[in-house]
Amino acid sequence: MKSLGHYRLFSDILFVVVSFIMAATISGREPSKLDWGIVIFLTVAWYFSSKATNLYDDFRTVKFIDEFLLILPNIMVQMMVLVTAFFMLDDRMHARKVVLFFVIISTIVLTIKKYLAKKIAQFRRINGKNVRKVVIVGASDTGMSFYEMLNRTSHYGYKVVGFVDTFKPAHLNGMYKGTPEELERILHDTDADEVIITLEKFDQEQLDTIIKTNEKLAVRTRIIPDYFRFNSSRFSVEMFGKFPIVTVRHEPLDYLHWRVLKRGFDIAFSLLVCALIFSWLFPIIAILIKLNSKGPVFFIQERWGRGSKPIKCFKFRSMRVDAPDMDKTGKFMQAGQDDPRITKIGRFLRKSNFDELPQFLNVIMGDMSVVGPRPHAVKHNLETMEKIDNYLVRHWVKPGITGLAQANGYRGETTDFSLMRKRVHFDIWYIENWSFWLDIKIIFMTAYNMIKGEPNAY
Repeated sequence: MKSLGHYRLFSDILFVVVSFIMAATISGREPSKLDWGIVIFLTVAWYFSSKATNLYDDFRTVKFIDEFLLILPNIMVQMMVLVTAFFMLDDRMHARKVVLFFVIISTIVLTIKKYLAKKIAQFRRINGKNVRKVVIVGASDTGMSFYEMLNRTSHYGYKVVGFVDTFKPAHLNGMYKGTPEELERILHDTDADEVIITLEKFDQEQLDTIIKTNEKLAVRTRIIPDYFRFNSSRFSVEMFGKFPIVTVRHEPLDYLHWRVLKRGFDIAFSLLVCALIFSWLFPIIAILIKLNSKGPVFFIQERWGRGSKPIKCFKFRSMRVDAPDMDKTGKFMQAGQDDPRITKIGRFLRKSNFDELPQFLNVIMGDMSVVGPRPHAVKHNLETMEKIDNYLVRHWVKPGITGLAQANGYRGETTDFSLMRKRVHFDIWYIENWSFWLDIKIIFMTAYNMIKGEPNAY
């Protein structure tokens, strides 16, 4: 593995040097002896920046986009070194052109090189080359899930050669190799490269013995904690002082820079909607509501925002003023199909989603976001939170005018709790996998659904 890393390092340095020569040639700069000094500076800078960014770690299971994002900071370091070199040489005539062409050429060349290298490596692994043999300790659900994942992803280059457990499960079909006490013999027989520990309950003494046996035979040890019972697909590990801390749910919006980006987009998008649409549509809707039924234009309802804190949610009124919100048994009444409480203009507003337009004011005020889990009425929350696991997790972020669940058709009345669970599943997935582009995608999906018409909108 070290030799492969060295090969990748030296080949990248070669491409960096070639990129510099090409950039200087295209810029019309005459070569000089001092260029050797620039080449040395670029080489040394690439070596240390690549080590700092872990550019040459083993990326078997990482997507290409993640590798590409690691190239960029290294090229930025190269750019700064080149700018410094030209400043020291007092060569202003060619500096801008050389630096510009160098950044463009090196980015293109290194991206293509790494993409082709990854595809070649994946092709070789699929065909049985450069494959690591793995022994899994623990035939639990976690162990079997990991085994099935490796079987589905042969391009990762891992092959399970056997299971080790305190008993012989019938479902292993010949893959059972023995007990943890026989691990040393099993590692000799299978010639394994790695041991993956997936035990449900860790016995400290047994775990120490397994690790010592692995290190005695120079076999790598990896541990998969059994966190699947927490219904989360995203975990993060970070150092808290000298202690490693495992966070069960990873939330991108827990980071300030992502919240700032999302907030900036929310304000810009909401102001644009208010200026281009709300400014002329509001008077028309307000007049229609007033002509259709007595009462205020807005319906203001208390709902839960981020951290389950109460917020005042604005909507265009779509029901009669005297419409009850609870049935005879005291249960909260959601708006349903052919609901007699809804006015004629209210039915159109709900079907078109125009009743939600005032919530852009909530976004500007900071109570809501353009995209996020939809806020529910307080009584609805109180009735649902005890019946659906992880329901309150959806309140870790600001509620949205639209959300991933709504964009996928999960909206309207939810008398079936299985549908409500799917909504919550979509909301939690959104929180754990948020990205700026995901918000843009949801907005486009929502706009498309509004034009197409949604059967569950009432």
